Amino acid sequence: MHEMRSKVFLCSSSYPERNETLDRIGIDVTDSISGFVKSIGRNEILPFLGAYQRLVYSYFFFKKLIKRHKVDFVLVTGGSSLIPKDIAERTIVYVHYPVDLEVASEKYQSKILKKWYIRPWMFISNNLDYIKQSTIITNSNYTKNAIKSAWGMDSVVIYPPCPQYSFPLNDAQVKEDVVCSIGRFTEEKRYETILEVARRLPDVKFELVGSITPDKAWYLDNLQKNSPKNVVFHINATVDEKIDVLKKSKVMLHGFIGEHFGIAYVEAMSAGIIPVAHDSGAAKIDAIIEEKYRYNNIEEAVDSVKIALSSWSISESQRLREYAKEFSAESFRNNLGLFISKWLVDNGKR
Repeated sequence: MHEMRSKVFLCSSSYPERNETLDRIGIDVTDSISGFVKSIGRNEILPFLGAYQRLVYSYFFFKKLIKRHKVDFVLVTGGSSLIPKDIAERTIVYVHYPVDLEVASEKYQSKILKKWYIRPWMFISNNLDYIKQSTIITNSNYTKNAIKSAWGMDSVVIYPPCPQYSFPLNDAQVKEDVVCSIGRFTEEKRYETILEVARRLPDVKFELVGSITPDKAWYLDNLQKNSPKNVVFHINATVDEKIDVLKKSKVMLHGFIGEHFGIAYVEAMSAGIIPVAHDSGAAKIDAIIEEKYRYNNIEEAVDSVKIALSSWSISESQRLREYAKEFSAESFRNNLGLFISKWLVDNGKR
């Protein structure tokens, strides 16, 4: 990768402290950060009109960043950001999806709620956000199609960096019939689907590894109260705890419908685990997941999990691990670095 030798100024809800990031995700980025601007976290905003608050806060913290640090360009990686006009043409936005997940939630699909909650948000996004003057990169062809449909804009797909594992793969005689999940405990991840599949497969152990923020504690509490006995929760697990679960699992079940990319899919494959996912999103459009491991309803999910459990083998695990390497952090850094270098030259910034 071409070395850019740039200073990096970070605007985030929390500083990536070395010990915490090493514990949670196994990396340390403190030496790469030249300056920091603290923004507000999701758990710090008021418990209503979240999508609107995120737009407003993102705008003012964006302005604070570019005022405090004289930047040449900005790379936005978070969702729901309101891009200021005066720096839009010097901004690259990594779009995870063109619509805020809260706005896309099923609870806002009635005509009344669409009118009073979604439509004003769409108006602000379409008329006050200068994202259309920025450069868009995105996480999958599925999201690229959604961006084209929502904004009429082209974008470049750069698949996100996914965790890679090198621990030895356990022999089939050592492995149990364990199904895991990896992800945040939030409504859009549809953990209810996973719990229902677990109910229908009482002889299979389900281990759910996920993080939780205070504003979503009620959701996790409901999941735990309604989970069958063959389900174990690993809440805010460390890297070591997560790896322990991955080492003994054969299958990873994902509940999200329309997953924009699915880092958890690749993380599972790198651990030698067969991922099972809904027949939508990047799992389907980008063919991240094989068709026989995709489902459309609970019955198909149960069948897909059964097929995956019976299909697991050392050779299959090794094949999945090799495929996962295409989405490594090294691959992402190289692709992003080449893109930014060319973008700077094309825009006369270098």
